Amino acid sequence: MKEDLRLVRRVPAGRRAVTRLALGVSVVDEFLFDGLEWWELIDPADGDEQPAAALAAVRPGENIVRLVGLVAPGGRTDLAVQVLISLVDALRAGPARRLVAAPLAHGEELLRRAGFGPFDDGSFAVEL
Repeated sequence: MKEDLRLVRRVPAGRRAVTRLALGVSVVDEFLFDGLEWWELIDPADGDEQPAAALAAVRPGENIVRLVGLVAPGGRTDLAVQVLISLVDALRAGPARRLVAAPLAHGEELLRRAGFGPFDDGSFAVEL
């Protein structure tokens, strides 16, 4: 069985409508994207009309990036883990040194599978 090749990238402006559909919400672009970086896990062979396999939203910072949203199809924790692992790899090319997530919002088990570990303040994080 062929395993799909997927990569993570920032959501291009031209895919915002597809991203809104994937999120299952109808909000204005300013609310959905203002101050956040949305990253999508895609199959590069798919056309631009295809929704992402999974999405992650982060609030960038100089030293710390915060995970504020994660979307994957129901029951597909494998895709949620894959988008997080790929996101960590992509963020390592930038200046930030840590990606932080709230375990209650994202699921401690899922975060652990993606390489996050607990910190004293109750958050989970991965060093970049």
